Amino acid sequence: MNLLTRTALLASSLLAPIALASNAALEDTFRAFSHCDDQFFASLHTHSAAWERHVPLESAKNVSWIPVGSRAYVEADSVPLRHAPQVAGVKLLSYFDKSVDLDLLGNYLFWGFVVEGSPEKVAQQLRPLIDRGEQLVPAQGLLARAEVRKDGHWERVASPPGDAPGKSRLERVLILEPDEGSHGTRTRVTCTLQGAVDGAVMAEFRPDIPAEDYPGQPIPAP
Repeated sequence: MNLLTRTALLASSLLAPIALASNAALEDTFRAFSHCDDQFFASLHTHSAAWERHVPLESAKNVSWIPVGSRAYVEADSVPLRHAPQVAGVKLLSYFDKSVDLDLLGNYLFWGFVVEGSPEKVAQQLRPLIDRGEQLVPAQGLLARAEVRKDGHWERVASPPGDAPGKSRLERVLILEPDEGSHGTRTRVTCTLQGAVDGAVMAEFRPDIPAEDYPGQPIPAP
C-alpha cells in the first residue's frame, strides 16, 4: 500500500464519523419538520452546523430558518440545497416557503422540500421519519396527513376537507405530491397551515416569521 492510498484511507476513516453525525442531524430535523410546527425551526437551530453545509440559515433567539427571497412571489420562494443532502436515502433538492392570502377563503402557509423520487417511493423511504407516518394516506392523487384545530388541540381527519377553510377553521396538512413538471421524478413534501391563520397562530407555529409579515400586512416587493 503506497503513501497516497494510506493517506486517502486515513482521511476516509476520519471523515466517516463526521458524515454519520451530519446525516443523523439532518434526519433529526426532518423528523421535527414532519410535525409541521415550531419544532422544525428549533431543530434547525440545534443542528445549524450540519444544515449550513447545504443552505444559508438565519437565526433569532432559539430558532433558525432557511430564508427565501419572498414568500409572496413564486420566482423567489425557494432556494436550492448544496451537495445533495439525504435523509433516509432521499435526496433533498430545494427548500420552499410561501404564503398566500385568499381573503375570505383564508390565509395559507406552505413550507417544505422538493426531493428526488416519486411520491410513493419517497413515502416508503421517509415514513419511518414522519411523525404519525401511519396516518399518511392516499387522497386526491397525493398522500396526506390532515388535521383540524378544535378547542386548542389538533384532531385527525381522514382526508383534507374538500372546501376552503375560510377564516373560521384552521387546518394543518402534511402533503407528498408530484412536483409540477417533473413527470414523477420529484416530490414536494409540504407542510401547510391554512384557513384561520392569524398572528397568534403564526407566533406559535411559525416563530421564524416576523410580526410585520403576519396576515393583513402589506406585501413587500421581492
